[in-house]
Amino acid sequence: MKSIHSEQEICINCGFCCDGTIFTCALLRPDEIGYVPEKIAESIFIKEGKHYFSQPCPYFNGKCSIYHQKKAYVCSAYRCQLLNNFRDKTVTKDEALSIVENARSLRQEIIDDYRRVTGDPRSLSFRELLRELSRSSHDQDDLEMGARTYERLIVKCNIFEALLIKHFKSASDFDSMSAED
Repeated sequence: MKSIHSEQEICINCGFCCDGTIFTCALLRPDEIGYVPEKIAESIFIKEGKHYFSQPCPYFNGKCSIYHQKKAYVCSAYRCQLLNNFRDKTVTKDEALSIVENARSLRQEIIDDYRRVTGDPRSLSFRELLRELSRSSHDQDDLEMGARTYERLIVKCNIFEALLIKHFKSASDFDSMSAED
């Protein structure tokens, strides 16, 4: 039982699969259509014949606000690599929580840098920030930031993406539970 509570603590402290850090959307099972919480239902879209809901999840506000209530299957079924490593005892609970905290700090540093150099005050998820940077790269004349600053921000994003791939993106579940734009 201790392991389940520890996994829940890691999951609740992280939230990268819900807040738009890892995924832009999450897959719904066909039998869930019409039976998911209202805010999720409002963000459903169809891509290649499959139903998804947009990320960040509308029920995520620093942590899942419906963690112990009915939610989409994917919300309980997705196991990130960090949880798999914890289950396999290749990482302790304290190490996992430290990895989450370090990743959260790096992500916040990237978001703060983005806001500082672009002047964009919006609250963006990491995936949204990447899309904005991609758009900006096509027309660097409109950027308020210099080329060097832009390149450093891209490098930080690449480092963070490598961290996500190493610790959070579960290879076995990733393709089946998400769709990228």
